[in-house]
Amino acid sequence: MRQLALTLLLLAVLLPPVRADLAPNVLKRAKARIESLLGNRRGASLPPVNPANPFDLPQAAPAIHEMVTPSGDVVSGKTGTLARLAATLNVSGYVQIQGVPHLIINRQPYRENDLIPVREAGGSVSFLLLKKITEHDFTLELDGLELQLKHTVK
Repeated sequence: MRQLALTLLLLAVLLPPVRADLAPNVLKRAKARIESLLGNRRGASLPPVNPANPFDLPQAAPAIHEMVTPSGDVVSGKTGTLARLAATLNVSGYVQIQGVPHLIINRQPYRENDLIPVREAGGSVSFLLLKKITEHDFTLELDGLELQLKHTVK
């Protein structure tokens, strides 16, 4: 066995490499198959600079991107800040614990006169005072300004 392995090794070293001559049609078929698979990647054009969003429906796509202006009852300044901060609250429930009404806001129960921490976009935290809770609405206060909002959950 050892002699056979040595003989094969000696022949492989001494003889010129034997090239497997493929039939010309097999080589042409292989090149055509490679070209069909990779041809479009070799000379592909660049993708568009601003491709269309596939998730926008044509009738729902806005023609002009405009800033949403607040309605007439929301004024800029402190009132606008109060409305903006109140819009970030997630009111998910109204419960009474031992006869005291509570609102579940951002997964935490709050009762009247509790401070609700609200993180602003810049990273600072503001505190809204939950001034009053009824079965249908609640009142928030920020720097002496009040905002009454409705909650529809019970």
